[in-house]
Amino acid sequence: MYSSAFWVKLWQEVPHSLTTSLYWSSTWVKVHKRVNMSLTSILSADAIENAIKDCQAPESFSYKKFFELCGLSKKSPQEVKDVFRILDSDGSGFIEEEELKFFLQRFSSGARLLSDKEAKTFISAADDDDDGKIGAEEFQTMVLS
Repeated sequence: MYSSAFWVKLWQEVPHSLTTSLYWSSTWVKVHKRVNMSLTSILSADAIENAIKDCQAPESFSYKKFFELCGLSKKSPQEVKDVFRILDSDGSGFIEEEELKFFLQRFSSGARLLSDKEAKTFISAADDDDDGKIGAEEFQTMVLS
């Protein structure tokens, strides 16, 4: 794409805060595109749409019902882990409360945010080791149980 000389020159000439901002903006766009493509390669778009519609009202999100309606609870353990990696937007290996607030939007950009209460309920249901976040194994157990 761009040569290393280009990036060195850019680093030297552009204020670092702007360079960082540009990097993260372009990274977000790439990740966002990958997420949308990957979820629909695992789950059907119609099933995702039905699951989103079911929980559009405030405080109506039920993770069990959502997983069932979108078809995730019928997927293989590997497919569930693939979905986890998509939902782990910062790549930390965990889904934290802040990421969970955007859970529905990861499936459909027009969906609502989860409330603080819904996000806390979601985490406490899956967080077996009480570290305040959901790991891949915890997510898989939650979805497939």
